[in-house]
Parts: sequence; C-alpha cells; structure tokens
Amino acid sequence: MKSLSIIIPLYNQLIYTKQLWESILSHEFSEVDMLDVIFIDNGSTDNTSDWLKQLCDSPNNSRVIPHGLLFSDNLGFGPGINKGVEISLEKYPDADILLLNNDMELLPGCIDELVKTTTDFPNAAIIGGKLFFPDGRIQHAGAFLCTMGWGFHKGAGQHDDKYKDVTEPTNQEYVTGALFYIRNYFIKESKHNVFDEIFAPAYFEEVDLCYEAHLAGYDVMYNPKVTAIHYENVTGNAMSTPEDNAKSEMSNNNQQKFYQKHEHSDFSVDGPKLLINAKIYGNWSFSMVMRNLAKGLSRNGVDVSIAPEEYHQRENVEDWEIRRMILKPNDYWNRHVLRSSEGEHMYLMPPGKKRIAHTTGESDRASKQWIDQLNNVDLVLTTSNFFKDVLKGSGLRTQVEVLPNSVDTSIYHKDTIPMISVEKRRLNFVSVFHYGDRKAPEILIQAFARAFNSEDDVTLTIHSSSTLDAIKHQGMEVPDYILSVSGVLDRAPIYFTKGHVSDNDMPGLIKNFDVMVLPTRSEGFGLPLLEAAALGMPSITTGYSGVLDIVDNDTGWLIDHKIKNIPLQSLTYFSNFIGGNWAEPDVDHLETIFKNLYNMNIEDIKKKGDNALIKSAQFSIENVGKLGKNLIFGD
Repeated sequence: MKSLSIIIPLYNQLIYTKQLWESILSHEFSEVDMLDVIFIDNGSTDNTSDWLKQLCDSPNNSRVIPHGLLFSDNLGFGPGINKGVEISLEKYPDADILLLNNDMELLPGCIDELVKTTTDFPNAAIIGGKLFFPDGRIQHAGAFLCTMGWGFHKGAGQHDDKYKDVTEPTNQEYVTGALFYIRNYFIKESKHNVFDEIFAPAYFEEVDLCYEAHLAGYDVMYNPKVTAIHYENVTGNAMSTPEDNAKSEMSNNNQQKFYQKHEHSDFSVDGPKLLINAKIYGNWSFSMVMRNLAKGLSRNGVDVSIAPEEYHQRENVEDWEIRRMILKPNDYWNRHVLRSSEGEHMYLMPPGKKRIAHTTGESDRASKQWIDQLNNVDLVLTTSNFFKDVLKGSGLRTQVEVLPNSVDTSIYHKDTIPMISVEKRRLNFVSVFHYGDRKAPEILIQAFARAFNSEDDVTLTIHSSSTLDAIKHQGMEVPDYILSVSGVLDRAPIYFTKGHVSDNDMPGLIKNFDVMVLPTRSEGFGLPLLEAAALGMPSITTGYSGVLDIVDNDTGWLIDHKIKNIPLQSLTYFSNFIGGNWAEPDVDHLETIFKNLYNMNIEDIKKKGDNALIKSAQFSIENVGKLGKNLIFGD
C-alpha cells in the first residue's frame, strides 16, 4: 500500500472544487491506504475559504483527510504547489504527490490506476492520464512540443471511440499539469522545490519538470486508463480578463523562459533517429503505407520525423501519431533519411547520416536512370521479393532488402463487424483496385460472367470508384460496360460500390464477402490481398509478382498466366514499364477457379482464410516496423 498526497491549488470557482472533492470521495481505493488532500487557496474572494474551514474542521471520511492552506495573496500555481509539497513531505516523507486542477472530475478508478502505473513502470517519474472535455471529446492524451515550440495535446477534440493512436501506457514528452502524478524519489532528487518558480504565476512549469525528468533518465508516462473530466481553464480564465489577455501573455512569456532555460539542454532521444520524406496525406494507398511504416518504426523505439512530399498541402492530420511526427524537427543531419516515391522519382533526398531509398515497381525491369539513382544511396528497401530480384537483375549494386507493406490489425481483424449494405448470396466475391490495365478488370468481369448465370447463388462486387469514373468518361452506363467487356447477357449479379469508403470503414465493407479476387497483371505488393488475409479471407490472384509474398496455395488460389510485353502506360512513372514484361492472367483458368469454389464446401474455403489470417500476422504495423528498424539500424 502506498501513501499519497493530493495537492489542489484554488482560486474561486467553489462549485468546481466541490465537484472535484465529491469525485475523490466516491473512489474505492485498493492501492492506497490513506489520502492526504491539501487545498492551496490562493486568496479566493468567494466562499472557498469558509467551505475549506468547515471541511477541515469536520472531515467525514477516515481515509481521505483534507487540509487547507489559506493565503491572502495569490502565490501562483508553482509556488503554491511547492508550499503544499513541502508541508506534505514533512508529514509523509515517503508519499507520492498527485497535483490536480480544481476544475477536474476524477472518473472511477482514476487514482488506483495511477498507483498501479507506478508498479508497472517503476522508471516513470511523472504520470498523466486521458482527460476529457465535458462533452466527451478528448482534451489530452499526452503532449509534445513541435519544432516551433508550441505545445500540442494529442487526441485533442477527437471522440474517444475514434481515437486509436495510443491505447496502452506510453512514454511522452510531457503530460498536462491538470492531472500530474509525481514520484517521491524524483521530488527528492529535484534541483529545486518541484516546480521552478521562474514560471510563476503559471504555465510551462509542468512542461519544464517533465523535460527535467527526461534529462535525469526517467520516463513521463501517459496511461489511457487514468481518466478524468477537465472543465478546462476555469481557474485560469478567472485570473485573466478579456481586456488584458493575461492568460495568453503569461503563457507566451513562460514559453520563452523555458527555451532560454534549456537552450543548451540535450533533449534528443537516445537511440535511432529517422527522417521520412514521402507522400503522406490523403486516402491513396501509397500514403497509407508510409503512414503505417512511420508508426511501426516509432512504436519500435525509432525517433521518427516526417517531411511530407506534399508541402503545399499541410493538411490538418487528425491522426495524432502521424501529426506529431510531421510537427517534429526535420533535422536530417542528425538522422538517417528514408525517401520513398513512386517508381524512379527518387530525387530530392536530403543527405542525412545514412540514405535509404524505399521503392517498388510492377515491371520485370527497372530503367537505367532509376538504377543509377539507387546505386548512389546506402540502402534500398523494396516491398516484395519479386521486385528485389528485378532491381538486382537490372544492375543494382546497392544492398537491397525486402520491407513489406503493413496492415493495421487494430481495424483489419477476424472479428471485424460487416457493414450491412450488400446483398448476401451463398458465395460472394469482392475485388478492390484502382482502375488501370495492370489490374485487368476486363479479365475479372469476363471470367465471372462466363462462370455464373442468373440462377447461380453468387455475386461479384467491385470497389473501384476510378473504374466508375472511367466508365462514365466513355459515355457508358455500368450494365453496358459489363456487357461490352464480357459479351454475356445472362450472368450472375456484378455490382459496383458507389462513393468513397473511409480507411476505417473499409474493413467492414470487405468483411461482407467470402473471397477477394485480384487478377492483376503485376503488383509490387498487393495491399488488398493482405487486408483480406487480415480479415481471415482467402484470395484469388495471378501467380506472379509481389502478391506471392502474401498468397500461395495454402491461403488462396493462383491464376495461371503467360508473360507478355507491357504496352506504353500513361503514368507519371511510365519509364518503369518501357521494355518490361508483366503477366497475362488466363481468363479460362480464372473461370474454372470460380466454378470450383462455387461447388466447394464453404468450410474448406474458410480453412484457407484461416491460413491467410495466420500468415498476415507477420505484416502487422508493429512487426513490419520492427523489421524496418533492424534493416535500417541493425539488430
């Protein structure tokens, strides 16, 4: 059992103080034997002092003991806290300290979870938790300072059920002083009396103490199980007025004091550092792949900074795990640099300590210009064994390793709930792709239309908004396009989804179906096949190129093919294909596979899906990040 002192600075706003007190009393403590609650009244002018006197004269809970310190003047946040800590440690020399703003309401289990964190993470000198606005949105889930010196609260403004960035206790740059747990041993080691009083009356003192903890080799832990409602600056607003904007001025002045104090401090994170330069924004799969890679590396202890290729966009990324990396310094001279791009566009790579090119392709050859660029970096990472062989066969001398794309297993998993928005038959196929010759949509439609007529209990759903755009551009309706491609009138239903489906909703869409189908001519990887596998779904795909790292005869069905020359492509990286080859999927063989699956026991299909699920585990964000860290920095 642990001794704990709670210190609460006050300045008017008695209604909130009473609310906080009631939330403390409502706790059923299992981790502490006694709470000493010290109220620091900084010269309140309402009824706060009278309430405190009455409370302290007749405490009504033997395990929660209130004490009131009344001051005629406003000492400020830091000096008031210091005085409370001094008095607490005189009475309880081994007690930890919990600092609370009076505009807080502790949610059930908050205090016990804080104390449990001290046991689980003994190197955590400071601990904070997840704070909510009164309307249920997140106010704070850890915090950091960006390259411009401003503080950012992770998760701010997001709804809790949508915020998946940090779900386990993690080491943070700092946590807010509104709920701020300090270990006894760190208090005794502090150079000054807890908070440095150069920041009086308020702001930046908790940031300063967190950074001092890091400098001393300790962690600042955020635990999402520690929860409270924060009524946000009730006291601070009472101290300032709209006319003089005192709150903003205090914060700005103390921000300058903080950076002047730490001008020569080394806050750099020990361990590997990486700058990623790539397309980051938007819903394009390439950007999603790079965001997942950045997360995987970061979760494995790499200090990642992101320099988005699309500097002109500067979107307000809601994903705080990524936004934090975008807002961090791009100090490439202190970091290895990873540059990722489509095809041969490897230019504009900052020098860095070590230069890594991340690239992929779908042809069986790479152009001389592309290889020349890759031969002038320190390491090449590519997404499949297929394209690793292509690069080496095209004259690559630089070390090349396979770093596959990853899948977010927090949303792509076997228990994903299907969206109830599609027609269900005995067997339901789905295909997800971006329109183009390489995806062979005409072979997909031909084979399905030949395999099944209107009496067969089967469907094919195609999710490809770009295909719908292409059909419209040709002046056709979907039924006319299907007929023109297949030449079949009596066929089973072929559906096209309409509209955009968000990244978070895509797993629920795919989960409606039984088998993924992608008769591609070539892939540098094949992300839809991996996403299907992570949902426990088998796939049909062409037995060629990068997809073979994901799909084999245990996890799906491979379409026979021939090799043919790639026609000139109207793509930004078209030289990827000049003189190269790709596969031509056998439409008759795909038709046969369709028919065989229709006559197969559904349980046998599911067994291949189970195998695909097991194989997909190696492609999780965390596992790919671990592999990436080892490839870039060594074991």
